[in-house]
Formats: sequence, structure tokens, C-alpha cells
Amino acid sequence: MSTDISPWGVVQFSEQKEVHLEWERLRVRVIKRGSDLLLVEHRGSSETVQLGDDPESDFRRYAFQSPVDAIHVQPRMPDRPIVVHPLHPLRLAPKAHVDFYVSIPVDIQLFTGDPENRETLERIRSEILSDTWFGDQIGGVLCYAVKSRARRECPTSESAQSTRAICKVQIYNKSREQLHCTKFCLRLNHCHLWQHGTSLWTSPVNVRYNGSDQLSAIDYSEKAPVEAVGAVKIAEAEEAPLSGLIRRTFAGLGTAFD
Repeated sequence: MSTDISPWGVVQFSEQKEVHLEWERLRVRVIKRGSDLLLVEHRGSSETVQLGDDPESDFRRYAFQSPVDAIHVQPRMPDRPIVVHPLHPLRLAPKAHVDFYVSIPVDIQLFTGDPENRETLERIRSEILSDTWFGDQIGGVLCYAVKSRARRECPTSESAQSTRAICKVQIYNKSREQLHCTKFCLRLNHCHLWQHGTSLWTSPVNVRYNGSDQLSAIDYSEKAPVEAVGAVKIAEAEEAPLSGLIRRTFAGLGTAFD
């Protein structure tokens, strides 16, 4: 009864009237019953997902005006900023620049219908992330904490995970002082998502550090990173990519640097 997919795109209901969507540690089963859809979410082990004897405790039910013929599946960036730590604390010299690669758990957006005529069904987190606060009490923001560390080395396709997108972050120290980079905050709602083979990539993010008394300037690219030549865009940014956005980005060594 399972429908094999790649795992993104339009999935048609089979004659058995259900589809199975599977990632590393998340399985979603959608069952069609008349004009209703029943959604079962299962995390952790790879055991077969069953409705059980008490279905009302096992699934979420959605009612539509007419029967649904297909489910459209797209990745999405997390709905909050994320806070990331480098694998090793870094001191970036004045006028120097560095590239980081961050592995980010995506959300999974389910729509009914096809890409031209669709309705939102549900948005599911591929991983349950911890809450964290970035900045001071007045100007801070509620974020998610990502356990994976920002690395200097570009990941290989062998290490790709279907529910994680690689974000290339380019940091330029435009100031006359060292940048003590022990953690930074990324706002990814301006990033497109791209498919490159088995890997997901976000549009690159360029951060210009202007000194401890100024906010950073951030540029969001419209294109895929050079590491993903030939990548196909599979999800538009939730907000248009922009250049020159001024945001609080860095904190380290007990001091919030812009």
C-alpha cells in the first residue's frame, strides 16, 4: 500500500487510497476516506505505522469539500531564526572572510491538490528543536537551537540527509577589530531551497560584520550555491531574498556583538 516517492513533489493516491511518506526518522501516512484525510505521524524507530484499535487517538483528521486526489510535499525552512555554534570557536581577523556550512532540519509542508491549485494541509517539523533566546531581553528574539555545528568543510553527498538542508554562510569581517565568533543567529525565511542529487541546499547567506558597535548587513542570494551546480529549485523563499538587511547576528565570549 506504500507509494514510493523521492521524497518531494506531487504524490497521487493509489487504488488503496493511501500514501506513505518516509524520511530518516519520520514517517507520515495519509489515508483517504471519502472527502476526509487521516494523517498518522510516527517518529523514531522504523517499525510499520498502524492505525491501531483506537483510531481517534492515532491520527489527525481533515475534512474537505470534495475528495482529494494528491498530496504535494515540499521542504520549508524553520519558522523561527536558528542559533548555530561553530564546531570550534573562531576569531576572524579584520578584513578576513570565512565560509561555514550548516546542516539545518527542514519543516515538511503538505498541501492537497496539485502545485497549480493547492490548499495547505499541515506543516510538520522533521526534528523537534529546542527553544533558545538570542540577544538581550529587549531586542532579543525567540529562536531554535540547532545541535549540529557549523563546519568549515563542505559536506559530501554521502552525508546528505533528506530532512536537512545545507546552508552556506559567508562571513566577512569588514571592521578593524577581531570578530570572536562563538555562535551566530541565522534568519532563513529569505532562502530558497534547492535539490542537488540527494542533497538539499539553501540559497547562500552573506554576512558582513561591521564592528561591535554596529549591526551586521546580510545578503540573501537568488541562486543556488556554487557547490550545487545544476541544482533545481524546489521551494521558494517564504519572503523574497533581499540584500543589505540589517540584523543582530553574532554573540560570543559572553558579549553580544551586534
